[in-house]
Amino acid sequence: MVGSQEQKTFGRFKAPLVPLPNLVEHQTASFKRFVESGIKELLAEFSPIEDYSGKKFDLTFDDIKVTAPDYDEYYAKENRLSFECSVKVNATLTNKITGSTKTQEIFMLDLPVMTDHGTFIVNGIERVIIPQLARSFGIFFTVDETKNKPLFGAKIIPARGSWLEFESDQNDVIYVKIDRKRKIAVTSLLRVFGAGSNEDILKTFAGNDEAVRFIENSLKKDSAETTDESYVEIYKRLRDGEIVAPEHAREFIESLFFSVERYDLSEMGRVRFNARFDKKEIKKYGEKDQVVTLDDLVTIVNKIVELNTTPGSQPDDIDNLGSRRLRFFDEMVAQKFRLGLLQMKRNIQDRMSISDSETTDPTHFVNPRPLQA
Repeated sequence: MVGSQEQKTFGRFKAPLVPLPNLVEHQTASFKRFVESGIKELLAEFSPIEDYSGKKFDLTFDDIKVTAPDYDEYYAKENRLSFECSVKVNATLTNKITGSTKTQEIFMLDLPVMTDHGTFIVNGIERVIIPQLARSFGIFFTVDETKNKPLFGAKIIPARGSWLEFESDQNDVIYVKIDRKRKIAVTSLLRVFGAGSNEDILKTFAGNDEAVRFIENSLKKDSAETTDESYVEIYKRLRDGEIVAPEHAREFIESLFFSVERYDLSEMGRVRFNARFDKKEIKKYGEKDQVVTLDDLVTIVNKIVELNTTPGSQPDDIDNLGSRRLRFFDEMVAQKFRLGLLQMKRNIQDRMSISDSETTDPTHFVNPRPLQA
C-alpha cells in the first residue's frame, strides 16, 4: 500500500536537530542591563557632589528617567534620524549655608537605543557594536625564561585603576612595577599597604622559610626603610624622580589604590582572585572587595616564591579562553560614561567654588555637555 511506504526527501535542506539560539541575546541583554541598572550605579558613584571645601553646596542625582523613543527604527532609517531616547535625572542642590534645597529635572543626554536585533540606528545608518575578547580581570602568574632558570612573577589587572606587575630576579629579589613604570622592591609596596616595619614584614611571612629569604633579599635592595620613605620612593618612580613631601606622596598613593572611585578590581576579578587561592566566596560584592589588600599582596608574594622554588612550575596560560572575557556594550559604554561624569563633576565643583552662597538653582552648576560628548 502507498501509505505504508517510507517517505523520501531528495532536497538538500535538512531541518536542524536543535532550535537556533538567539545569537544577539547577550547584546540586547547588556543594553537592557545598562539602561535599567548601569546608569543608576554610575551616577551613584559620583553622587553626592560637594564643593572643594565641603562647606557650601551639595548636589545629588536621583530618580533617573529614560524616556521612550519618539519614533520606531524604520522611521529613523527612512528619514535619516538617530533612533535614541532621552535620559533625565532629578538634581537636588543643598545650600549648606542657608539650609535651603531645590530639586529640578535635568536633561543629561540622548542615548542611542538598541534594536531587537542588536543594532543601533545613527543618522539613518544601521550600525553594530562588536564585542571585544579581552583579558579577564584578576590575577595572572607569568614567567620570564632566562638561561639559568625561569623567573616567575604576577600581574593584577583591575577593571579600573593602576596595574601591579610583580617580577623576580636571579638573586631571589621580588620587585613590583606600577603602571609599567620603574620597578621598586616589593617591600616598599607592602609598607604602604600597612605591613609596618621591616621586622613586622618578616613576621608576616614567618613559617615560610623560602618566603622569608626572598623578603630579606628584597629588603637589602629596598632604598626605603620607613613607611614615609616608601611613599616618597613610589611617588618618585611614578613621577619620574619628582621630590615631594611624605604627606603629599601618601595622599597621591592612597588615592591610587584605596579610593573606590579610582580603583575597582571588579566582581569578576575578585571572584577569580579568591577562586585562584581557594579563599572564601564573596556573598555580596562591596567596597572592601574592590581594592587590593595587604593580605592579597602577601598571598601573591607567597605564591611567587612557591613557583620559583618548585621545579616544573608553570605560569598561567593567558591565551586560554578561561582567562578571557567578552566586553559587551554595557561595559564599553560605561567606561566612556564614567569619563564624562568625571569631567562633569570637575566642572560642577569649579562652578561651586566661584558661586555666591545665595545660589540655589541646580541648573546653574550642571552642564551635561561632557557626558553628551
